[in-house]
Amino acid sequence: MRELDIMDLNFSHPLRAELHNELHARPSLYFEGDTDVWHVAIVDDNRQPCVPSCLSSLEGLWITQQGKHGIARYMDGRIKWELHAEFLTLTFVTAPSEQSAVPPESFLKLCALVEGQTIAAIHVRVRDEKCGKRTDEPNADCVASEVGGGDAEVHSNFRLDQNGFVEMILFNKSLNAYRTGRMVRRLLEIETYRMMALLAMPVARRTLLELAGYDRRLSRLIAHMQSATKVDKALLSEVTSLSSDVLNFSATARKRFGAARAYAEIVASRIEEIREGRVEQRQRIGTFIGRRFQPAIRTCHAAERRLDELSERVRLAGDLLRTTVQVQLEDQNASLLAAMGERAKAALHIQQAVEGFSVIAITYYVIGLVKNVLESVSELGLIRILRNLYCSWQSRLFSLPSGGAFSTSADPIRRLVESVT
Repeated sequence: MRELDIMDLNFSHPLRAELHNELHARPSLYFEGDTDVWHVAIVDDNRQPCVPSCLSSLEGLWITQQGKHGIARYMDGRIKWELHAEFLTLTFVTAPSEQSAVPPESFLKLCALVEGQTIAAIHVRVRDEKCGKRTDEPNADCVASEVGGGDAEVHSNFRLDQNGFVEMILFNKSLNAYRTGRMVRRLLEIETYRMMALLAMPVARRTLLELAGYDRRLSRLIAHMQSATKVDKALLSEVTSLSSDVLNFSATARKRFGAARAYAEIVASRIEEIREGRVEQRQRIGTFIGRRFQPAIRTCHAAERRLDELSERVRLAGDLLRTTVQVQLEDQNASLLAAMGERAKAALHIQQAVEGFSVIAITYYVIGLVKNVLESVSELGLIRILRNLYCSWQSRLFSLPSGGAFSTSADPIRRLVESVT
């Protein structure tokens, strides 16, 4: 047996490397100094967006085994992409320019290569404040928070600018390149996942409207079931139709509600990770998002809960109807069995009567047959011959000494012959 090398993977689980590298599957872009970060999230309602093929030929490419995440040099900066279950994100990091408020044309062209629609677009201006001076000043209507335990400060009004981007300003006080990259990433994820979670809002509104109609149909159905003396085809058809409609609608809505719940949990987790602190005279970012984002998520939860309740009520109505049908079938079976028992009794009486008539008929036919036989024998003269034989036999018996003993035994034969003649 050969000696195993400690690095020999022949005995390793086939998924070991893939599962181990999952820790490094989503790296952050690290940078320091003044930087502009442009981030776009693209969704496609029909299918998962595809990563532009041109990214695989860029210089300095780092890519995961599945190709879902990668970083490369692009134009005068670096590009990062992440392919998620429902959307694709492109993040472009570049140095500030004279037109920092305008997204780079090269980045917009790259985004145009992806089929789908933009669901989130964020522009983060990272400005170094280690010297104690600010080159950019936030707007007066911005919300703000100290992040990273007070090592940075974030300002944003969470409004779309004229280019369709949400602008954030990160004043870096003492974050190094690694912490700055991770902090910017968390800010981008807060806005991206917030928007992805809110995709459930139109579904929730439509669900609440549809549920009102389904509730009315179910109420009419239950009233019909209570007043109906028996289950008819129309009632069965209505129950089947309602159950099918609720099931089809629920299958679509549940998927969106489940995704919204997962995205909302990520938003809450990222807000907690940035370790917010108060900025004087400013509302905190987490508080601002929570007061406006959480009611929308609660609406989605309420719609999902009502959908679950309606599905359960429809299921109970179907069970009640099936129970009613089963009871009716059992009653019908009992009636059929009772009728079959009555018919069996009648058949038995008829059989007994037929048997009695058969005995009479057979007796009648046997008597007639015997009569015919005797008449035939009489016509052939056999009776006279039998009488002569009898007389001869009797005379012989009388001539015997003990004839008296036989005369008694011969009388029955004589009487039989005489009765026939």
